[in-house]
Amino acid sequence: MWRRDTVLVEPPEFAAVKQRVMGESSPSDGHDLDGMSMDFDGYLWHSRLITEVAVRLTGDTDNLIMATCWIAPGCSTVEIAAELERIWLQDLRYQYFEAHMITSGERGVRLDVVTQIAPDDFYVTAAVVVETARPATGGATG
Repeated sequence: MWRRDTVLVEPPEFAAVKQRVMGESSPSDGHDLDGMSMDFDGYLWHSRLITEVAVRLTGDTDNLIMATCWIAPGCSTVEIAAELERIWLQDLRYQYFEAHMITSGERGVRLDVVTQIAPDDFYVTAAVVVETARPATGGATG
C-alpha cells in the first residue's frame, strides 16, 4: 500500500516538506480546488467511523481546505487515525506527490496534508480535524 512518493512525517519535517512544495509551485484554485473540497466532503461522509462532516475553503494557502468531523460513538482515536490515513492515501491524494502528518490527543485526531498533482504544477494543503465530542456551542470548529 505504501508508495515511494508517500511520506508520513513528524511535525518539523512536515513543515519543511510543505514549505518546499508551496515555494516551488502554485496553490490549487477555481474548479480544481472546489472539486477537491467536494471530494473531501464525500469521502469523509462515507466513513462509518465519522458521524458529521463540515468542509470549507479557507483562502489560506497554508491550509486551503479545512474539514471538521466528529467521531462515531465507540470509535477510538487509533481507529480514526488509521481511517483518515486510509481515506487520504486511497481516495484524496494526488498520485504525483503527497506528505502527511497525523497527530492525536484527548480531543481527537488531526491529519495535515500536502499533495501536488504533477511536477511544477499546483498543490493542495488541507487539515482534517476529527473531534471526540461536539463543542458545547453545537457548531463546527476550525
